[in-house]
Amino acid sequence: MKLVLRATPSASGNWLHRAAAAVTRWRLCSQYCHGGIVIGDLLLHATSKDGLHATADWEPAKWTLIDLGPQRDAQALALFDKRIDTPYDWLGVLGFALPWVRGRRHALYCFEWCALAIGARPARWMTPERLLAHLAVTRGIAP
Repeated sequence: MKLVLRATPSASGNWLHRAAAAVTRWRLCSQYCHGGIVIGDLLLHATSKDGLHATADWEPAKWTLIDLGPQRDAQALALFDKRIDTPYDWLGVLGFALPWVRGRRHALYCFEWCALAIGARPARWMTPERLLAHLAVTRGIAP
């Protein structure tokens, strides 16, 4: 399993996707705007368009890949199978700008999915840096 983080929007993205990626990086004070989990050749991620889904056609060279080893593969795949097609957590993302807004319990944005898959403690606002901090503390892994 790999945690994968992306600093740029998809190459197929339009101006709105590029703007959203820039705002996400700015608001999160992060170089990353999107994240996912890779098991085998599949990218498992949550997007605003498709919710939680698998993508076979992705470009690893455009991502930061952090190898987590195969120990949690089966657990992450079982969780993915259970949660596939979970809708995107627009309210959770909106909470970064409006702190009184809470995310939906049965929805996920990309970094929330990554946290579940790697076994991180749930946090109200999951960010790439919180994911990386979890890996540094629990596994001694640094990007």
